[in-house]
Amino acid sequence: MNGHAAHTPDRLSFRVLGPLEVDGPDGHPLDLCGGKPATVLTLLLLHRNAWVSTEQLVDAVWAGRDVPASAQNNLKTYVWQLRRSLPEERIESRPGAYRVRVLSGELDADVAAALCDEARELLSRKDAAQAVTVVQRALSLWRGAPYDALTADATSAVDRLTELHRALREDLADAQLLLDRPAEAIAVLRALTEEEPLRELAWARLMAAYRQVGRRHDALAAYQRARTALVRDLGIEPGAELTALHQQILSEESPAVLPTPVPPVSSNLPPRVRTFVGRGPELRALRGAAGVVTIDGMPGIGKTAFALEVAAASGFETQQYVDLNRPTSLPSATGGLLILDNVEHADQVRHLLPNDPAALVLVISRRRLSDLDRTAAMTLDVLAPDEAAKLTDLEQILSCCGGHPGAIRQLVERLRNRQPWTVARIAAGLEDQTARRQALSEVLARFDAAYQALPGPAQRLYRLIGMTGRFDLRQAARLTGTSQSEAELMIDQLMDLNLVTEPAPGRFELHPIVRDHAGQLLVIAGPKAELVA
Repeated sequence: MNGHAAHTPDRLSFRVLGPLEVDGPDGHPLDLCGGKPATVLTLLLLHRNAWVSTEQLVDAVWAGRDVPASAQNNLKTYVWQLRRSLPEERIESRPGAYRVRVLSGELDADVAAALCDEARELLSRKDAAQAVTVVQRALSLWRGAPYDALTADATSAVDRLTELHRALREDLADAQLLLDRPAEAIAVLRALTEEEPLRELAWARLMAAYRQVGRRHDALAAYQRARTALVRDLGIEPGAELTALHQQILSEESPAVLPTPVPPVSSNLPPRVRTFVGRGPELRALRGAAGVVTIDGMPGIGKTAFALEVAAASGFETQQYVDLNRPTSLPSATGGLLILDNVEHADQVRHLLPNDPAALVLVISRRRLSDLDRTAAMTLDVLAPDEAAKLTDLEQILSCCGGHPGAIRQLVERLRNRQPWTVARIAAGLEDQTARRQALSEVLARFDAAYQALPGPAQRLYRLIGMTGRFDLRQAARLTGTSQSEAELMIDQLMDLNLVTEPAPGRFELHPIVRDHAGQLLVIAGPKAELVA
């Protein structure tokens, strides 16, 4: 079944679960002219059978752009074009507003919700085979992001429909488990937990599916991944249902006495950082972890130091460290704990990963290794103010470093054994940009490799945004003289290397230390190098 509504002589089929499409009474697609007319119709469908003001329509059509003086006349033209495409006078008007008339069952979003209710009723009666058919029909209605042409107007509806899509997939997994098809259920649930790692219900279903086929180890590993995500991102332990299921699976074959962790008997790990502070939630998230865990963050943020703390608390008898910048030796064992440092891309380490599900591999990189099969991923952020204050009580250092542990430690070391008046003079001088960059030269130099890894256009954007620190997509495009889509690609490249963050949707910023580095490069390049071609 294709999931489209049946056609009768008087009915249309409106599809908003992806790019807008409309089928006429004969079942053939209608030509909606695309572009702005399609945006108008999409917003009317969002508020189907209700009046939508012309001001709201104008805001949606010219979202984020300057509204021309002719906007109201242009809007009338778009409505006229839509009326030519849609039969039966479906678009109605009154002074200052329009609405589209939609009959019951004509909008795919409404059809999907009704099918979800039907599937739930079938599952309650244990009619799993028919439930699978109904759910698959509902899922076939999705062709992409709901209300694709809209932005802020559709946020609530998009969230609701995204949740409906997730619920349908969970219902599909439930039905497949009832039909004794655990492999199919596992495939659905693994995809769900990867997309939504904080969704405890999906994790519980995945653990149950693994348990059903006797894959106890995979069920326990799934619990660890769920716990890691919840502790890391929310600072909470798994809920009662997930914890109870975990205990049930443990009790099925658990030994009477748990082994006591012992110090490693074989280790080539470098010394731990004596002044290590913070990272409590992240350390707790990796307690008892197994599998491959990627650790990324900006240069100097303390990735290696954090990995060494994880190793110290892990209890693995064999602990190995390999620096990919200086690979003096390859891993010699098939299990235990392995730290792979300075990894540039996944292909460097795939052949080094041990074939042991109980092993723990910490892969450290300045970039986000999304193409590596992993059980967890961590991006280390700056230290919280109270944690940073444990490294120094000098406000000037804390202020200019913004919680960057590498920068704080360098400045603290620079002031070590100085006379109090010398410390006060140097600390006060940190407010001067040139003096600060000089004092932080060693830390800033660590950013050079990340900068060199960028393509030329992204390097230029990086230098230019050093002047502002905060920017949006439009500003980035204006600075570089490119289109917004080109600027967005460059921003993504900067974010992959942890040089830029996105604290709010569409708003980007540079950490003070990163901004110092970018500004320093701008000075070196000179103004002529930054002129728009």
